[in-house]
Amino acid sequence: MTLNDYFDSLSRKVKPEDLAGIDTRINFDLKGRQMHVTVKDQQIETGEGPADDPEVNITVKEDDLLSIIQGNTNPMMAMMTGKLKISNPGAMMKYAKLLGLM
Repeated sequence: MTLNDYFDSLSRKVKPEDLAGIDTRINFDLKGRQMHVTVKDQQIETGEGPADDPEVNITVKEDDLLSIIQGNTNPMMAMMTGKLKISNPGAMMKYAKLLGLM
């Protein structure tokens, strides 16, 4: 799996009913590349570049994010060691499982 596969598959993997009541934007700064996830009206969309006015900003190297997604790296350990930086950890906790990050 690549990160492109991950971002491309989100809209197919997440059920619309799991998105009920969620309206958010999450930016991923992958240290050289930026992506975003937008959830609105029970739909999830991904795209290149940053989204305006994100609720959460995530900074992580591409390899580290891929390792987290694949379950090889514990996200909490990645945060504690500085590999993963999250601007709003409380909000991200609501979305981590939905996005397959936990």
